[in-house]
Amino acid sequence: MIRRRPTRFDASPSAGKPGVAPGAERGRRRRASYVALVALATLVAAVCPMVVGNLSSTAGSAVAVATGSTGPASALDGAGAAVMSVSVVNASPGALTTTSTVSGSIVAREDVLVGTESEGAGIRSILVEEGDTVQEGQVLALLTSDLDEIALSMNDVEIERANALLTQSDSAIALAQTNLNLARKALARAHPLSKSGVTPLDVLEQREADVLVAEAKLATAQQAKRVALAERAIALVKHRELTTHLERTRVRAPTAGIIVERFARVGDIATGKAPLFRIAKDGLFELEALVPMRMVDRVGPATAASVSISGIEEPLAGTVRHLSPRIEQTTRMARVRIALPAAATPRLGAFARAEIRTTEQMQIVLPLSAVQSTTDGSQVLLVANGTVETRAVVTGRRTAEAVQIVSGVSAGEQVILRPGGLARAGMRVTAVLPAAVIASRL
Repeated sequence: MIRRRPTRFDASPSAGKPGVAPGAERGRRRRASYVALVALATLVAAVCPMVVGNLSSTAGSAVAVATGSTGPASALDGAGAAVMSVSVVNASPGALTTTSTVSGSIVAREDVLVGTESEGAGIRSILVEEGDTVQEGQVLALLTSDLDEIALSMNDVEIERANALLTQSDSAIALAQTNLNLARKALARAHPLSKSGVTPLDVLEQREADVLVAEAKLATAQQAKRVALAERAIALVKHRELTTHLERTRVRAPTAGIIVERFARVGDIATGKAPLFRIAKDGLFELEALVPMRMVDRVGPATAASVSISGIEEPLAGTVRHLSPRIEQTTRMARVRIALPAAATPRLGAFARAEIRTTEQMQIVLPLSAVQSTTDGSQVLLVANGTVETRAVVTGRRTAEAVQIVSGVSAGEQVILRPGGLARAGMRVTAVLPAAVIASRL
């Protein structure tokens, strides 16, 4: 058999190149095709990140969607086509924790104004300053009291005089009583002698007169004692009055607390109308703030709050002590008092901000990512019998992570956690619970 040699015109285009075999040429073309496919897949992933992000986190689901093949994260429908897996959450009751921020100023829980009843007295010295802690009854300031001190000294003399008169009357009473006893004994001896004729009648009459005189002197001494007792009582009452006047020149703290404001100055004339000091009773402070009407029904006594005060690095743990029942007409807000710890000593009037945390039980609570906002309102995507359907919902209160569903979704229905991407109404999908939800229910 005669074998014909191929000529240069019969060879393939690649055959004309020296050193290039036909098998190598086919490998080069196959590698170029793979590179083009990888570049196309990279472009699709860059343009449509939400497609991959909305797929189930199960291994292999992103590849299944990108390539169209079935795998562990996908299932096959009746026609043998791949069914996409979507993450869902079960609609169920839950607690919605809301954090609201209010601001205001630091005030004393109870202000006590300290004044004096002494009119026209000058302030001689001040014994405390703002920020000092005082006890009940402690002297805060001294007023001029020269006249009161002089009057009190004169009253002391009157009391001594009344005591001396009382002592003198006691001695007079004792002397009169002794004379009366002697006169009565003399009269008793004179009676039998007068009957026997030994003693004349005039002697008997003299003894009787001596008894009457002694009785009169005793009565006089007793009356003098009553006068002395009355004078001493008057002097003691006057002493109490003068002591009260003198005490008014000593301004005392009516309660324990912290001096937060001092109005008094040395040399000023004190009056009963102007206060001299302001005391924060028991050293307790609060944050006074305004809360909007929408928060009034959620805030109550003992509600926890975190208070941040200018000048204090760490926030303080406070609680709502009082919420005013009145809404101010100009601002449509209510005043709230947040009690601070007893050990806290912030500056009065300092600016402060409080975060009030309130927790309420809701019928249906969904993650915020499960709700879509549209021009007509809000909607969610549900999975019912393996099919996606759109449902309009009415939302209520919301936080940064969750939202209350007022109507539109019933308990137990499966809602797509992150709607959008490839999931559309009418699609056949496989519902998969997120791993975090599954782990929390084990």
